[in-house]
Amino acid sequence: MYKATALFALAVVSAFAQRPYGDSRVFAPVPDLPGYPEGIVVSKGKVYVSGPANFGVPGNNVPSRIHVFDLDTAAALPDIVIEGQVPFAPKALSSITADYKGNLYVLDVIRGVIKINPQTNQQSVYAGPFPVVYQSPYQQGPSLPNDLAFDKKGNLYVTDSFQATIFRIPPGGGAPQPWITDPRLDGIFGANGIRFDKKGENVYVTVTLDGNFGGYLYKLPVKETPLPSDLTLVQTFPGQAPDGIAFGKKGDLYIALALTNQIAVLKPNGSLQILNGPAQSPNGAVPWLNPANIAFNDKAGTLLVTNHASLVPNPVFNIFDVFVDDKAAHLFAAEGQ
Repeated sequence: MYKATALFALAVVSAFAQRPYGDSRVFAPVPDLPGYPEGIVVSKGKVYVSGPANFGVPGNNVPSRIHVFDLDTAAALPDIVIEGQVPFAPKALSSITADYKGNLYVLDVIRGVIKINPQTNQQSVYAGPFPVVYQSPYQQGPSLPNDLAFDKKGNLYVTDSFQATIFRIPPGGGAPQPWITDPRLDGIFGANGIRFDKKGENVYVTVTLDGNFGGYLYKLPVKETPLPSDLTLVQTFPGQAPDGIAFGKKGDLYIALALTNQIAVLKPNGSLQILNGPAQSPNGAVPWLNPANIAFNDKAGTLLVTNHASLVPNPVFNIFDVFVDDKAAHLFAAEGQ
């Protein structure tokens, strides 16, 4: 038994050694319709990818869907079609997460947080819709819930890119309540990616683009009612548009840069490393195009990144991976929530 385990470990190390740090490959293509993959989570050996169905097209009556892939083989599995969306209204899913039991939580920009049991396809509204609580000088439209993450107690935190707000939802679901609203979270495209640090003591959030096209990473202590003075600037990203983020077990924070088509790696010592594409495939190199969100393939030591491709005239939709020799830090989610 020991010998077999040792051989397996040696094989894994050998496989990792064959890829240089930052090496990028196409994990799987994403169908052109609805296209524009955004959210991504790995759960129970599967990769779940959410995104809009022709978001913003008037009269669109095509339901959104979650694409599903096998983590080991990248084979496409049957999609999860979202039920109950409003007919002839814009339909879009943004980000997605999961709990310990494998339930999925996905943001529907109109209805709120949708909870899905992927085994039974049972779907229900977990929270929402999100109320209008802030009048932005940049965005006069409704709420735009963008990313979501659980804390240690099972509260769900949701960023709102059009309202300079992070909402909090109690364990088990319910009405979203503003946790913090601050003009520093505002912008042309404001509060976006959100994740908790290793101990769950601080929450990190990106602001994609402010009025001067600046991008930012902030952190906040997890407390009942944070104060404006608690919001601390960690890193600036001028003109780079930071989007989704993910912590690795080594303490590195990986940040998708949507405008410059890169991945930033923020080290625990504060230094910053930039990773670039393209992703290799059997059909040649595929550029990174507006990467949006990040998950981990722990078995391969890679990041899994959605090629959102929302800002280019000739989009190419896929999931690409990037070898970083790291695994996912713990994603908090209360058991059964």
